[in-house]
Amino acid sequence: MRLENYKYEKISLKNKVGFIFITLLLSAGCFWFISSWITALFNAYSLTNIIKYSVSAPLVGISLFGVVVWLWLAMFIIIKTNKVAAHSWTDTQKEQHNKMLILCCAIAVVISAISYFYIDNRLMNHGYSVTTKVTNVNIYKTYTKE
Repeated sequence: MRLENYKYEKISLKNKVGFIFITLLLSAGCFWFISSWITALFNAYSLTNIIKYSVSAPLVGISLFGVVVWLWLAMFIIIKTNKVAAHSWTDTQKEQHNKMLILCCAIAVVISAISYFYIDNRLMNHGYSVTTKVTNVNIYKTYTKE
């Protein structure tokens, strides 16, 4: 059903439960990516023997954080008004949410690049060897101490 068709109708319980499930699933995914990135940073800082680093983990995690914040805001609006969030938000609220999403994506690119160069330079300067595995969606690097 198109979004315009929901303008004057109430949202069914099935759609609300589905939206809550997707919001929780994306929240868990976001924090999993961020935790794997923080673990890699901590391991690189403490110079453990084996460090596994996913190049796209900070990029996906921080970008997804913006989406998760948007989804939680929309979910609270849906629960409060029982309408689609796009019809409940003002134009300035929509602009602010869109700017937040774009800002999260820009910050994700910068942080991803900085953390990649930090981890790579730190570990290569301390004599680690690197094994790179390239897949369709990610680059995995495993650093081992020699």
